[in-house]
Amino acid sequence: MIIDDNWAPGEPVSRPSPNRVTFGCRVGPVEGQPGPACSLVKGADVAPDEPLYGRKLSREEALVHPWLSDYWETIDHILENDTTVRQHLNGTV
Repeated sequence: MIIDDNWAPGEPVSRPSPNRVTFGCRVGPVEGQPGPACSLVKGADVAPDEPLYGRKLSREEALVHPWLSDYWETIDHILENDTTVRQHLNGTV
């Protein structure tokens, strides 16, 4: 059986999927870093357990997950290119 894990337009994202995982990170001061930095935390820790999040990865699980480098690329892109996020982190408006 083939399981389609794509979120097609108009389809509910609440449908469970065995391939869905959630990473988490915090962004802020990190000792030894000149500016804000990211560190892994449990994915969606404060969110309810719902199919949308799939399996919420612990920090330890995320460190060895094959998608970790893709996750960091996405986070880096947001931090470097999203003006609102960048202004918030730097305390500027």
